[in-house]
Amino acid sequence: MASEQLEAALRAALDAALAAGDLDIDDAPVQITVEPPRSRQFGDYASNLALTLGGRAKLPPREVAARIARHIAPGRLIERVEVAGPGFLNFHLHPSWLQDTLVQIESQDDRYGTCQAHTGERVLIEFVSANPTGPISVVNGRAAALGDSLARLLEACGAQASREFYVNDALNSTQLDLLGASLAARYFQELGQHRPLPEDGYHGEYLVEIARDLVAEHGDRFASLSEAELVPLFRSLAEERMIAQQRRDLEAFGVVFDTWFRESSLYASGAVAEAIEEMKRRGHAYEKDGALWLRSTELAGDDQDRVLVRSNDRETYVAADAAYHKNKFDRGFTRLIDIWGADHHGYVARLKAGIAALGYDMDRCQIILTQMVLLMRDGEPVRGSKRAGDIIPLIDLVNEVGRDAARFYFLLNSYETTATFDLDLAKKQSADNPVFYAQYAHARCCAVLRRAEELGVAVRPAAQVDRSLLTHEKERDLLRRLADYPGEVRLATDLIAPHRLTAHVREIGQALHQFYEECPALKEGTPPALRDARLAVFNATRIVVRNLLGLLGVSAPEKM
Repeated sequence: MASEQLEAALRAALDAALAAGDLDIDDAPVQITVEPPRSRQFGDYASNLALTLGGRAKLPPREVAARIARHIAPGRLIERVEVAGPGFLNFHLHPSWLQDTLVQIESQDDRYGTCQAHTGERVLIEFVSANPTGPISVVNGRAAALGDSLARLLEACGAQASREFYVNDALNSTQLDLLGASLAARYFQELGQHRPLPEDGYHGEYLVEIARDLVAEHGDRFASLSEAELVPLFRSLAEERMIAQQRRDLEAFGVVFDTWFRESSLYASGAVAEAIEEMKRRGHAYEKDGALWLRSTELAGDDQDRVLVRSNDRETYVAADAAYHKNKFDRGFTRLIDIWGADHHGYVARLKAGIAALGYDMDRCQIILTQMVLLMRDGEPVRGSKRAGDIIPLIDLVNEVGRDAARFYFLLNSYETTATFDLDLAKKQSADNPVFYAQYAHARCCAVLRRAEELGVAVRPAAQVDRSLLTHEKERDLLRRLADYPGEVRLATDLIAPHRLTAHVREIGQALHQFYEECPALKEGTPPALRDARLAVFNATRIVVRNLLGLLGVSAPEKM
């Protein structure tokens, strides 16, 4: 793609400038990036390379830019290079390159936008991982949209990406014990018996629904069991039914996990005990006050050392998490990505310390902290439902606005900012609704191509049309957006920024609207050769928008 070719040209020009003695810098690596400028008056692409080298070259950045530019010769791609502002290098490309993008898009079709930048990487993305004590919430939904789209992006860039849900089902989980006791109380209540919910139990109506199902399936067969038998039974029943519901809700949201990894398996296999022994062997654990502690301050700059094994001999989640991440690496993954809620920021250092204590590079595990979700209706925040235990279930959101709108809205902004979700806007079928506007771009292209077929006009391959006729400003604007798409995919992947794609598809939609209005393809009087070239633009736009929406997990309807 153009950005990669320009980066290579800049690298060659820098090397030539150094060899010629025009520049003198140290031997440290030089990072070169090329991106579309904010305004097209500054060319098709721009680089801040000279600004990053000014200090190292002991020259004003504009002078560094000028010396590099001398070694960039115009060619088939580059028409001219300009030095602008404090030292930007602005590239103006030949019109033919932009026009020929149509051929590339058509020939690559669903592969357009993919690359091999991450080939050879095996990436495990662990996300959502909600406790099996209640429905998947809208906050979990944001993590689900991010994790699934990130997996799609990594796969588009050549990596093998695996999606994993970590089920917190350890036998020592007091929360699961409470869940089981709460379900048992609801079961007896459905049988007409008085049994109060335990203190700090789960009050959500979803347990009433599960209890009602259990009575319908089993009647009173559990009523005669002893308390010792009831506790493990109802814990197991509650856990399995909640996990099944979580799986259904996520699949309704378009997220299917490759693995549902159970925390309990780490204890059953002895992995937690082995991890603790390994930390002790490496000298990263010590005993104090009857407990075993991890040297997390020394290993990862934690604010205090953390307990691995309590004085009652029960392992902590710090030990289990370390064992779990060892398991991930031992399965052959070269890179780990964990997506957590922002309220878990205090847990980052202790996990990193556990990874380091087991001999692994903690930098191979990247932890993403997502901010909260604020649902709005009629200008007011939406409150959690009693049925769900004062949370807002993701499935309720999907049922109200649809899967596509829910996913798109969760990806509108960076995960580092609070997401404000306007339910009223998400249901509008107008240009004010971002997801409608994005999908309508695809539907509009399909409508034009169908209309051409109805008129008996064949849509010719881009390689067979006169692309040199595409000189109108709005034609070029749209073509630039289509040409920028592969670079946006790469940046969205490398920066973990799927929101770049939601912004880019809206830019494509806006450029398409202006092209549609000012550059008619099927209007009477349009020369046939120009008509054919413009129809090729509609077809290429259809392909790009479809591919882009697919990376977000959003459908591309042909009619709206």
